[in-house]
Amino acid sequence: MAYMQNIICIGRQYGSGGREIGEKLSRVLGIPCYDKLLIKKASLESGLSEEFIERTEETPISSIQFLSGNPYADIAGIGNTFYSESQQAYNAEQNVIEQIVKQGPCVIIGRCASSILPKEKRLSIFIYADEEDKTKRVMERNQIDEKRARHRIKHINRMRKQFFDFYSDTEWGQPESYDMMLSSSRFGIDGCVSLIIDCLKEKEASLNE
Repeated sequence: MAYMQNIICIGRQYGSGGREIGEKLSRVLGIPCYDKLLIKKASLESGLSEEFIERTEETPISSIQFLSGNPYADIAGIGNTFYSESQQAYNAEQNVIEQIVKQGPCVIIGRCASSILPKEKRLSIFIYADEEDKTKRVMERNQIDEKRARHRIKHINRMRKQFFDFYSDTEWGQPESYDMMLSSSRFGIDGCVSLIIDCLKEKEASLNE
């Protein structure tokens, strides 16, 4: 299928089902899905643990944490910010993303992939959901109560936004950052997969006009 010749980047709100959508889409299209696998590859390349790399999307680097109050020391500290473990993790992920897209079409979940790859070489999707649906999914998946689920959703989404905004020229969760935004509450997991495939077909058709 010609429309499979695409790199599909999926950004998502925590609890929206974006990972499930990406995994199902990859199975339907018969192409690799990089999420945990990307983290594993980045870990091997950087020498950092998989657990640390997985957390970087929720714990972005910030020059503020390097400030000591001493202006002379801070100049050196800020200069070393880009050699922090967080930056090493991002660099490793960037290198892995640039390598895997050369191997053919695939689905990449998160990791700021849409801002790393040229627009003409990828289709960027953002998955969001109603608060009630996100809360229910997080409660069931993590076996926690509603209060803890809502807190976790708010915290992780805030961190994902900071991570994306730090490395991208556009803002996380905003229309200008994506080719397509889908509500899993409105369309469901299967419906989102079908709509993404339809979009791939339309994209391919427009290129052949």
